[in-house]
Amino acid sequence: MSISTIIDTLQKQLKLYEKLLECEESKKPLILKNEIVQLNVITQKEKLLTAQADELETSRLLMTARYFKDIGFRNRSGVLSDLIKSVNKPEEKKQLIELHERLTSILTKLKQVNEANQQLIKQSLDFINFSINLMIEDPNEDVVYQHPQQQMYGNKRNTWFDSKA
Repeated sequence: MSISTIIDTLQKQLKLYEKLLECEESKKPLILKNEIVQLNVITQKEKLLTAQADELETSRLLMTARYFKDIGFRNRSGVLSDLIKSVNKPEEKKQLIELHERLTSILTKLKQVNEANQQLIKQSLDFINFSINLMIEDPNEDVVYQHPQQQMYGNKRNTWFDSKA
């Protein structure tokens, strides 16, 4: 197994993660505008890209394991830093280091954007729950303290929203 095929796979992974980052970044305005249909389309595209990324990662791990076996190393993980340490050619080592740095950078950005989008979605859901609770509350209910064991007979709820439905 040659290092060049592993480098090619890493470059494909980098391009794929860049596409994932673009998708993730394009979700923010859609979340803010509550455009669910377009958000769903992007999410489906992300699922396909993620599946491709999984396939590439599996392929890279197998190639790395085969490379380590070919050079006589045992019990090595597929960690890129281990691969970099094992390469002797300066040009290949330089390419691997550069790819490692770029992959680390883009995966960090991807994680940050994903966390920000998750926070926006959580805030949207919290607002929706708050709005529903406002509609469910009885406007005729007293806002003063009542003893919890005190029963209120004949108090009917006048609500706009039937929560039992």
